[in-house]
Amino acid sequence: MEDKNRSSMRLIRILECLADYTAPRKLIEIANETGFSQATILRYLSSLEEENYIYKEEDTSRYGLTWRVSNLVRNQNCQLSLRNIVGPFVGRLANTLKQGVCLVVEENEECLYLDCIENPVYRTLQRIGKKAPLHATGSGKILLTNRSDSQLNQYIKDIGLTKYTVNTITDPIKLSEELIKIREDDYAIDDEECEIGLRCISSPLRNYEGRIIAAISIFGSANTFTNDYIFSTVYPLLKESTNTISRRLGFIIPRD
Repeated sequence: MEDKNRSSMRLIRILECLADYTAPRKLIEIANETGFSQATILRYLSSLEEENYIYKEEDTSRYGLTWRVSNLVRNQNCQLSLRNIVGPFVGRLANTLKQGVCLVVEENEECLYLDCIENPVYRTLQRIGKKAPLHATGSGKILLTNRSDSQLNQYIKDIGLTKYTVNTITDPIKLSEELIKIREDDYAIDDEECEIGLRCISSPLRNYEGRIIAAISIFGSANTFTNDYIFSTVYPLLKESTNTISRRLGFIIPRD
Protein backbone atom coordinates (compact mmCIF):
# COMPACT_ATOMS: atom_id res chain seq x y z
CA MET A 1 0.00 0.00 0.00
CA GLU A 2 2.85 2.39 0.82
CA ASP A 3 4.41 1.86 -2.64
CA LYS A 4 1.04 2.57 -4.29
CA ASN A 5 0.62 5.73 -2.25
CA ARG A 6 4.13 6.86 -3.15
CA SER A 7 3.44 6.15 -6.81
CA SER A 8 0.20 8.16 -6.71
CA MET A 9 1.94 11.10 -5.06
CA ARG A 10 4.67 11.07 -7.71
CA LEU A 11 2.07 11.12 -10.48
CA ILE A 12 0.23 14.04 -8.87
CA ARG A 13 3.46 15.97 -8.34
CA ILE A 14 4.47 15.54 -11.99
CA LEU A 15 1.05 16.73 -13.19
CA GLU A 16 1.22 19.73 -10.87
CA CYS A 17 4.68 20.55 -12.16
CA LEU A 18 3.40 20.58 -15.74
CA ALA A 19 0.32 22.60 -14.75
CA ASP A 20 2.34 25.28 -12.97
CA TYR A 21 3.72 26.60 -16.27
CA THR A 22 1.99 27.76 -19.43
CA ALA A 23 4.77 26.37 -21.65
CA PRO A 24 5.87 22.72 -21.99
CA ARG A 25 8.73 21.58 -19.75
CA LYS A 26 11.98 19.73 -20.38
CA LEU A 27 12.57 16.43 -18.64
CA ILE A 28 15.47 17.86 -16.65
CA GLU A 29 13.29 20.78 -15.50
CA ILE A 30 10.63 18.40 -14.22
CA ALA A 31 13.30 16.35 -12.46
CA ASN A 32 14.86 19.41 -10.81
CA GLU A 33 11.50 20.69 -9.59
CA THR A 34 10.06 17.40 -8.35
CA GLY A 35 13.27 15.85 -7.05
CA PHE A 36 12.56 12.59 -8.89
CA SER A 37 15.06 10.88 -11.17
CA GLN A 38 14.67 11.34 -14.91
CA ALA A 39 14.19 7.60 -15.35
CA THR A 40 11.33 7.60 -12.84
CA ILE A 41 9.69 10.61 -14.46
CA LEU A 42 9.94 9.04 -17.92
CA ARG A 43 7.93 6.03 -16.77
CA TYR A 44 5.09 8.27 -15.61
CA LEU A 45 5.29 10.50 -18.67
CA SER A 46 5.07 7.50 -20.97
CA SER A 47 1.88 6.31 -19.28
CA LEU A 48 0.36 9.80 -19.33
CA GLU A 49 1.26 10.24 -22.98
CA GLU A 50 -0.25 6.87 -23.84
CA GLU A 51 -3.53 7.98 -22.23
CA ASN A 52 -3.30 11.34 -24.03
CA TYR A 53 -3.06 13.46 -20.87
CA ILE A 54 0.27 14.90 -22.02
CA TYR A 55 2.12 15.37 -25.28
CA LYS A 56 5.78 15.56 -26.26
CA GLU A 57 7.08 18.13 -28.72
CA GLU A 58 9.10 16.34 -31.37
CA ASP A 59 11.51 19.19 -32.02
CA THR A 60 12.23 20.23 -28.42
CA SER A 61 11.41 17.05 -26.45
CA ARG A 62 9.39 19.18 -24.03
CA TYR A 63 6.28 17.84 -22.30
CA GLY A 64 2.97 19.62 -21.87
CA LEU A 65 -0.60 18.89 -20.75
CA THR A 66 -3.31 18.16 -23.30
CA TRP A 67 -6.82 19.49 -23.03
CA ARG A 68 -7.97 16.07 -21.87
CA VAL A 69 -6.96 17.13 -18.36
CA SER A 70 -9.76 19.73 -18.43
CA ASN A 71 -12.23 16.85 -18.80
CA LEU A 72 -11.46 15.91 -15.20
CA VAL A 73 -12.93 19.21 -13.96
CA ARG A 74 -15.38 20.13 -16.71
CA ASN A 75 -18.40 19.75 -14.40
CA GLN A 76 -16.78 21.52 -11.49
CA ASN A 77 -19.06 24.55 -11.66
CA CYS A 78 -22.26 22.52 -11.44
CA GLN A 79 -21.16 19.56 -9.31
CA LEU A 80 -18.62 21.17 -7.01
CA SER A 81 -20.02 24.67 -6.54
CA LEU A 82 -19.10 26.22 -3.23
CA ARG A 83 -22.65 26.07 -1.95
CA ASN A 84 -22.96 22.38 -2.88
CA ILE A 85 -19.77 21.58 -0.98
CA VAL A 86 -20.52 23.69 2.08
CA GLY A 87 -24.30 23.17 2.36
CA PRO A 88 -24.18 19.87 4.27
CA PHE A 89 -21.75 21.37 6.79
CA VAL A 90 -24.00 24.39 7.33
CA GLY A 91 -26.94 22.11 8.04
CA ARG A 92 -24.93 19.79 10.30
CA LEU A 93 -23.52 22.65 12.38
CA ALA A 94 -26.93 24.27 12.74
CA ASN A 95 -28.57 21.01 13.81
CA THR A 96 -25.78 20.11 16.22
CA LEU A 97 -25.42 23.48 17.91
CA LYS A 98 -28.99 24.77 17.49
CA GLN A 99 -27.50 28.09 16.39
CA GLY A 100 -27.61 30.10 13.18
CA VAL A 101 -24.98 29.22 10.55
CA CYS A 102 -24.19 30.97 7.27
CA LEU A 103 -21.82 30.78 4.31
CA VAL A 104 -20.57 34.20 3.21
CA VAL A 105 -18.59 35.42 0.19
CA GLU A 106 -17.60 38.91 -0.92
CA GLU A 107 -19.45 40.63 -3.73
CA ASN A 108 -19.10 44.29 -4.70
CA GLU A 109 -17.38 45.28 -1.44
CA GLU A 110 -20.06 43.61 0.72
CA CYS A 111 -20.80 40.28 2.35
CA LEU A 112 -23.20 38.11 0.36
CA TYR A 113 -25.03 35.26 2.11
CA LEU A 114 -24.81 32.22 -0.17
CA ASP A 115 -26.37 29.88 2.37
CA CYS A 116 -27.83 30.46 5.80
CA ILE A 117 -29.92 28.65 8.38
CA GLU A 118 -31.05 31.42 10.69
CA ASN A 119 -33.26 29.31 12.93
CA PRO A 120 -32.27 25.62 13.06
CA VAL A 121 -35.65 24.63 14.58
CA TYR A 122 -37.74 26.12 11.78
CA ARG A 123 -34.98 26.00 9.12
CA THR A 124 -35.57 29.66 8.24
CA LEU A 125 -33.47 30.98 5.35
CA GLN A 126 -34.27 34.69 5.23
CA ARG A 127 -30.68 35.89 4.86
CA ILE A 128 -29.78 34.02 1.65
CA GLY A 129 -28.99 36.56 -1.05
CA LYS A 130 -28.86 39.46 1.37
CA LYS A 131 -25.87 41.74 1.88
CA ALA A 132 -24.00 42.95 4.97
CA PRO A 133 -21.02 45.26 5.60
CA LEU A 134 -17.54 43.77 5.55
CA HIS A 135 -16.08 45.79 8.42
CA ALA A 136 -18.94 45.14 10.87
CA THR A 137 -19.35 41.36 10.56
CA GLY A 138 -17.22 38.37 11.51
CA SER A 139 -17.22 36.90 8.02
CA GLY A 140 -16.62 40.31 6.49
CA LYS A 141 -13.56 40.90 8.62
CA ILE A 142 -12.27 37.45 7.63
CA LEU A 143 -12.66 38.43 3.97
CA LEU A 144 -10.94 41.78 4.55
CA THR A 145 -7.79 39.97 5.70
CA ASN A 146 -7.14 39.20 2.02
CA ARG A 147 -6.35 42.87 1.45
CA SER A 148 -3.04 44.64 1.67
CA ASP A 149 -2.76 47.89 3.63
CA SER A 150 -3.20 49.92 0.47
CA GLN A 151 -6.22 47.87 -0.60
CA LEU A 152 -7.76 48.26 2.85
CA ASN A 153 -7.22 52.01 2.73
CA GLN A 154 -8.90 52.12 -0.67
CA TYR A 155 -11.85 50.16 0.70
CA ILE A 156 -12.20 52.61 3.58
CA LYS A 157 -11.95 55.53 1.19
CA ASP A 158 -14.56 54.11 -1.19
CA ILE A 159 -17.01 52.54 1.24
CA GLY A 160 -16.31 54.15 4.60
CA LEU A 161 -16.68 52.61 8.04
CA THR A 162 -20.34 53.16 8.80
CA LYS A 163 -21.36 52.90 12.45
CA TYR A 164 -24.12 50.31 12.90
CA THR A 165 -23.94 49.87 16.68
CA VAL A 166 -21.90 51.28 19.55
CA ASN A 167 -19.48 48.37 19.02
CA THR A 168 -18.83 48.89 15.29
CA ILE A 169 -15.18 49.53 14.48
CA THR A 170 -15.07 52.91 12.74
CA ASP A 171 -11.42 53.82 13.32
CA PRO A 172 -9.17 52.73 10.40
CA ILE A 173 -6.25 52.07 12.75
CA LYS A 174 -8.35 49.88 15.03
CA LEU A 175 -9.72 47.99 12.04
CA SER A 176 -6.19 47.37 10.75
CA GLU A 177 -5.15 46.12 14.20
CA GLU A 178 -8.22 43.88 14.33
CA LEU A 179 -7.35 42.32 10.98
CA ILE A 180 -3.78 41.61 12.13
CA LYS A 181 -5.20 39.74 15.13
CA ILE A 182 -7.64 37.83 12.94
CA ARG A 183 -4.81 36.69 10.65
CA GLU A 184 -2.92 35.42 13.68
CA ASP A 185 -5.93 33.73 15.32
CA ASP A 186 -7.50 32.48 12.07
CA TYR A 187 -10.98 33.39 13.31
CA ALA A 188 -13.02 36.55 13.77
CA ILE A 189 -15.58 37.61 16.35
CA ASP A 190 -18.53 39.90 15.71
CA ASP A 191 -19.27 41.31 19.16
CA GLU A 192 -22.63 42.98 18.45
CA GLU A 193 -20.89 45.11 15.83
CA CYS A 194 -23.59 44.81 13.18
CA GLU A 195 -26.68 44.02 15.24
CA ILE A 196 -27.22 44.60 18.95
CA GLY A 197 -27.99 41.33 20.69
CA LEU A 198 -26.19 39.16 18.14
CA ARG A 199 -22.68 37.69 18.39
CA CYS A 200 -20.87 35.37 16.01
CA ILE A 201 -17.61 33.62 15.32
CA SER A 202 -16.33 33.16 11.77
CA SER A 203 -13.68 30.92 10.25
CA PRO A 204 -12.14 31.15 6.75
CA LEU A 205 -12.42 28.80 3.79
CA ARG A 206 -9.27 28.60 1.65
CA ASN A 207 -8.84 27.31 -1.88
CA TYR A 208 -5.94 25.39 -3.44
CA GLU A 209 -3.92 28.62 -3.68
CA GLY A 210 -4.32 29.28 0.03
CA ARG A 211 -6.52 32.29 -0.66
CA ILE A 212 -9.53 32.96 1.55
CA ILE A 213 -12.56 32.76 -0.73
CA ALA A 214 -15.39 32.57 1.82
CA ALA A 215 -16.18 32.22 5.49
CA ILE A 216 -18.58 30.29 7.67
CA SER A 217 -20.15 32.09 10.62
CA ILE A 218 -22.03 30.66 13.57
CA PHE A 219 -24.17 33.20 15.39
CA GLY A 220 -26.53 33.45 18.30
CA SER A 221 -27.97 35.60 21.04
CA ALA A 222 -25.38 37.66 22.89
CA ASN A 223 -26.88 36.41 26.17
CA THR A 224 -26.00 32.79 25.45
CA PHE A 225 -23.17 33.21 22.93
CA THR A 226 -20.54 33.86 25.58
CA ASN A 227 -16.80 33.51 25.03
CA ASP A 228 -16.77 30.39 27.21
CA TYR A 229 -19.49 28.78 25.11
CA ILE A 230 -17.88 29.89 21.84
CA PHE A 231 -14.44 28.48 22.54
CA SER A 232 -15.44 25.37 24.46
CA THR A 233 -18.23 24.21 22.15
CA VAL A 234 -18.73 26.23 18.97
CA TYR A 235 -15.25 26.97 17.64
CA PRO A 236 -13.88 23.39 17.74
CA LEU A 237 -16.77 22.19 15.56
CA LEU A 238 -16.52 25.22 13.28
CA LYS A 239 -12.77 24.82 12.79
CA GLU A 240 -13.09 21.10 12.10
CA SER A 241 -15.68 21.87 9.41
CA THR A 242 -13.78 24.70 7.73
CA ASN A 243 -10.59 22.63 7.67
CA THR A 244 -12.43 19.75 5.99
CA ILE A 245 -14.06 22.06 3.45
CA SER A 246 -10.77 23.79 2.68
CA ARG A 247 -9.18 20.40 2.00
CA ARG A 248 -11.99 19.68 -0.48
CA LEU A 249 -11.19 23.01 -2.12
CA GLY A 250 -7.60 21.83 -2.57
CA PHE A 251 -5.96 23.59 0.36
CA ILE A 252 -3.23 21.69 2.20
CA ILE A 253 -3.69 22.22 5.94
CA PRO A 254 -0.31 22.93 7.58
CA ARG A 255 0.71 20.36 10.15
CA ASP A 256 1.18 21.51 13.73
